[in-house]
Amino acid sequence: MDQARQELETASQILLAPPNMVSATERSNAESIFLQFRKTKSPFQLCKHILESSQAEYVLFEAAGLIKEGLIREWSSLGEPDVKGLRTYLLRYVIEHPNLSSYARERIVQVMAIIIKRQSVDDLGEDRRMVLQEVQQLISNGNMQMQMIGCSILSAMMQEYATTVKSSDVGLAWEIHFRVKKQFELTDLKSIFQFCIQALQELSNRVQQPIEPDLNNLLLRLISLTESVLSWNFINVHLPKKLISVFESDQNPSLRPGITWKDIILDPSIIQLFFNLHLKIRSDSELTHHSLNCLIQLSSLSGSVMTKKETRLEYLTNYIKEFLTLLHNLKELGSIRPMEALGCSNMIRRLMLFFPPCLLNNIDQGVLGAYLKQITELTCHFMKAATLKGALDDEASMYEEAFEHMLEAWVSILHYFQSFPPEFCQQSSVEIFNTYVQCNLAAPDGIRNANGETDDINIEDTEEIDRNRYKETLATIGALGRETAAHSMNILTQLLENRLSRLHGQMQRLISHGSTDIDRVLGDLYEDIHWILLIAGNVICLDTDGEAALIPSDMMRLSLEQATQVNVEVSLRVLASPGQPSSDVPGYEATDPIIRMVGNVFKLAEVEKRATEAGFGSLTSPEVSSSIVWFIRRYVVTYLSIHETYYSEISMALVTAFGENTEGTAWTINFLLDKIISNLTMLCSEPKLVEDTVLLLLSLVDGKDKGRQILKSEGLLKLIELETSDRLGSMPSTAQRGLLKALVLVGSACEDHSSKEQYWNRVLVPLKEKFGQIIQRPDFKQVYNDEKIRQAIIRYLESFIAHVTTVQQIFGFLHPILGNLVELLGVMHNYPNVVELILELFCVAARKILCYLNATDTKNLYQTSVDCIQVYANHNRGKRSVEREAEEEQFRDLLLLMELLTNLLSKDFIDLAPHDPSSPETDVTAADVCLYGMNIIMPLMTLELLKFPSLCLQYFKTVTLVCEIYPEKISTLNPDLQQNLIRSLELGLTTIGVDNVFTLCCDFIQVLCCYLLRSKKQDSSIFEALRPFLKLYMDLILSQNINSDLIPHSSSTLYVLICCYQNTYHELVHFLINAQEDLQNRDRLAAAFRDLTENIPFTAERINRIRFRDNFDKFIVQVRGFLLVK
Repeated sequence: MDQARQELETASQILLAPPNMVSATERSNAESIFLQFRKTKSPFQLCKHILESSQAEYVLFEAAGLIKEGLIREWSSLGEPDVKGLRTYLLRYVIEHPNLSSYARERIVQVMAIIIKRQSVDDLGEDRRMVLQEVQQLISNGNMQMQMIGCSILSAMMQEYATTVKSSDVGLAWEIHFRVKKQFELTDLKSIFQFCIQALQELSNRVQQPIEPDLNNLLLRLISLTESVLSWNFINVHLPKKLISVFESDQNPSLRPGITWKDIILDPSIIQLFFNLHLKIRSDSELTHHSLNCLIQLSSLSGSVMTKKETRLEYLTNYIKEFLTLLHNLKELGSIRPMEALGCSNMIRRLMLFFPPCLLNNIDQGVLGAYLKQITELTCHFMKAATLKGALDDEASMYEEAFEHMLEAWVSILHYFQSFPPEFCQQSSVEIFNTYVQCNLAAPDGIRNANGETDDINIEDTEEIDRNRYKETLATIGALGRETAAHSMNILTQLLENRLSRLHGQMQRLISHGSTDIDRVLGDLYEDIHWILLIAGNVICLDTDGEAALIPSDMMRLSLEQATQVNVEVSLRVLASPGQPSSDVPGYEATDPIIRMVGNVFKLAEVEKRATEAGFGSLTSPEVSSSIVWFIRRYVVTYLSIHETYYSEISMALVTAFGENTEGTAWTINFLLDKIISNLTMLCSEPKLVEDTVLLLLSLVDGKDKGRQILKSEGLLKLIELETSDRLGSMPSTAQRGLLKALVLVGSACEDHSSKEQYWNRVLVPLKEKFGQIIQRPDFKQVYNDEKIRQAIIRYLESFIAHVTTVQQIFGFLHPILGNLVELLGVMHNYPNVVELILELFCVAARKILCYLNATDTKNLYQTSVDCIQVYANHNRGKRSVEREAEEEQFRDLLLLMELLTNLLSKDFIDLAPHDPSSPETDVTAADVCLYGMNIIMPLMTLELLKFPSLCLQYFKTVTLVCEIYPEKISTLNPDLQQNLIRSLELGLTTIGVDNVFTLCCDFIQVLCCYLLRSKKQDSSIFEALRPFLKLYMDLILSQNINSDLIPHSSSTLYVLICCYQNTYHELVHFLINAQEDLQNRDRLAAAFRDLTENIPFTAERINRIRFRDNFDKFIVQVRGFLLVK
């Protein structure tokens, strides 16, 4: 034994030595010693000797680990006295060696926890209770080191019982893990909690500033233990394993103890203890963190202990009273610190979630009033604190997060606003809304930059824009603003009109001084306008993702309530006078508030448009330009061309200004098209602004009602002329496609087929002709590498991709172009951007229009697609490149080709083409085309390329889909393709390392084996090709080389393989059993294999697969411990 210890100590010195002090051979030999050590059988005496005699911490750590592995491996052969003796020894060891390093001690107490848990299966926790009594005595005896050891043991025990799904390495089935966890919850977890609470109550009286180090450490351990109990995943119902894993992965679960906890957890003194304790320890940030987490968890108490309304109200009242006392004391002490702000906001958020306003409103009205007042004050306080601290300050981010949590609470309040006194919602909404506006305006109206920071008016490419970064915050502020819509709209209108007036003056000042740069004053002004637009856009419109955009009821109510004071004609004049201030229109005070706001934004857009046309574009702000376009787009989606039938009551002012087929709508569309053209021509150097402008155009053409109005506008003709004459210059790819998509979609609004064809010819034919003029040049093969020609080709390809977003009518236009593109691909195969666009066009065509094509057109698209794949493969087979980007470019190309094959395959199950008796039937299926294409592509799919997860996933999705639809075609593949396919499946199972890919491989093998079994095609070549997978799966499973989450898929596949290859399975089992040198292990393995398939017929039916999977879970637990040692 001493020799073994000395070898291990020497090996540990080598492993822990710096790299320059030992050779690679020495390190490898040292690793081998430890690997061999971990395989030692019956290691307990050896490990005890090492623990007693060695001083090397790493060796002690490894010895403890070997005890753990030995216990799992040999548990069934150990007697109860042996196990208890070992647990007693380990407990005595850590007590007698208080100076052990923390990592060695934690390893040993983890082994103790495993023993305790494993024993509790048989003795129902009797031994565990004895250990807990000893541990509680250790903590209570006053010796600091013993207290730390006791807390470590409790922590290890709780960690071992905490999860069930991921605790499979202690030789227990999942169901047993779950059972012992429930047993622990009902008995000893409660005892641990009671002990911690009692200890904290005693220690709380001893806390004085500054806190003594020993007391600080003990408090930290006890509060952390209590936090662990309060964060425990109590699962009180029998759920499937997958659902339980979801619950257990929750990092912030609610507190849902069982009914047996009722008397303990509802004790009012517990809440009081933690609020009081927090005040005493708040000077220590680590203690503060854990105490706040305990309070946050207590605010989420729910479940079976809170079934009665009276109980919930009593608990809620007690919590809120203590919370208000804490806030009062914190203000008395000076301020709420950032971490406390975050904690308090989380408490309020959780209270609103678990004690909704409909319940909250039933507590004592005095307490409720004080609480609601504090919610409002804290919201404003956190908002101001975040603003004043500065954007780069760590404390500012905490206050900002706290403010966001407060707004989440306000979402709940606004949802149940009828439950609260009406004056509360209105007063609080005004206060919060005003504060938010103030925090985002510069002095003198606001406090932005009060800390001396300056605004950056330019949008950085890598920076998330404000409207996205603060999307949820702005939406909530908008909802609060709508609560008092008249007040909010009045403030925002005044602020925007004031900034508009100042903007004229500041621009003129800079122009008169000959300056072309934005100075600090104009920059602050632009930042003000930017935030006013963001807030106003969220007040007048709702953020709708995929839903019909309706005018918010509060805004409609505002317009209706002010109808008696509104002059519709004046409102229209204000709207239609973008070149002059609203105050210049006689009687402008009688303008509808919504129309006045929209009119002011139009005025802002006009100022920008005139400035750029006059050559002063450098004095405009790209950020504000984007915000203007964003605001107008929201307005267009919600208000323009109003559908009156959507509303029970509607404002005549809004209908007159923005209704269907009105003069107001016609004028607005022309004005907006002029602004869009201005942005695309004069401000095209700003990519994000161009993209936003194209999105505005797309919203204008969304729907036939707006489309019919646009067809009548002069602006559309200008836009088509600009696009077809290539005068818009280079635009970002997404903007180019969006523009062409918008122009094509307008045609959908045409009343009849002939007018549609006429319109589309006007848009599409010029592009087709110009593209043809380039590629049909006699000298094209000599000039195609000219930069201008290449850029023109790229622009036309982008346009064609955009056109394919419509349906069948466009295929007649597209088909000859696709044929030309196959030839173009052969010529320009060395230009990756051109190749990628050609492949993408084929991909989009197959995805968007294939399902609408008749048999003739379908065959044409099949043929051109296969020709495209063939040409690509001819030019890339065997191709080598030293450029770093080459592999990534080929990855993108192959990904598009795989998507193309998948899209072509969809024709066989999604065919929406009208029946055409004159169209000839074709015997070529999409699966034939897909498999033919796969045969071409597969030689290009190298292992390095398959390491790209998205490409690999798309490849296996495609082959699995083909197999699921046409397994008979897979079973008759030609030998080369079959060999490639089998090789790729092996890679997917063993090398790729992506769970989704592994699952798809399992699905493929299951489907194909079931087909072969049903159709009795044991003589096919694919049948023999699949046989090695039986051994592969058994090796993967038994050697633990797959994720535990994949075991269900693996077991089902293994069962189907066993059904197909029963003789091979029996041979493998016989080999594994005979390979065991230990006779006892041989008998255990034979019994495990016998139980695995007992009473399960090998028919591959689903019911039998499920039964086999249940048996397999038990089999894995039984054999993994002794069959192979990791």
